[in-house]
Amino acid sequence: MMNRQLRRAQQKQDEKFDKERQKKKDKRQAKVSALKDRRSRRRAESLARAEARKRGETPAEAPKQDGSPAAKRKRPGRFSAALMMATVFFIVLQSAVPPENPGEIDVLRSVTSAGFYLLFAYFSTLWLMRRDTPRPIMMTLISGGMLTLGVEVAKYFQPDMTTDLLMLALAVPFLVAGAFLGRLVYVNSPT
Repeated sequence: MMNRQLRRAQQKQDEKFDKERQKKKDKRQAKVSALKDRRSRRRAESLARAEARKRGETPAEAPKQDGSPAAKRKRPGRFSAALMMATVFFIVLQSAVPPENPGEIDVLRSVTSAGFYLLFAYFSTLWLMRRDTPRPIMMTLISGGMLTLGVEVAKYFQPDMTTDLLMLALAVPFLVAGAFLGRLVYVNSPT
């Protein structure tokens, strides 16, 4: 009698273990097949885009990315907000330090200062596009212009600081180039 109960209990336990193992196996197979389907779909879309480019057509618009956390993590510009803030810090820091020779224009210093505006526009555009902000390039150009204006107004109130005209002349095209470069990277990134 006792042996029969033990065998029945063992049989139930074995059946339960087999069901759980089968569930895990089915789940794993479903995951693998979903990955294979996604890869083949991406390959087909990539080939279709390449064929459209060869024919000179514009490729079909990519489907809108979903707002799930996993999809957001795959988008470019994950740390763009922090890098943008660091760039603003360096722009302000560099404009607050007076040059060694106030009357002399240092070309390298001017180009470096303007290069920070390019980085600001690049990271700002990535950050705004990552957040699905409407008109990210326009927002970047406006905020970059306001940053430039604010820095120059702050220089006006310091008697030993002068306006660097070469940096101002380079800052505007660098802002535009950085904004479009950020959009180019975001749009063409593999997701």
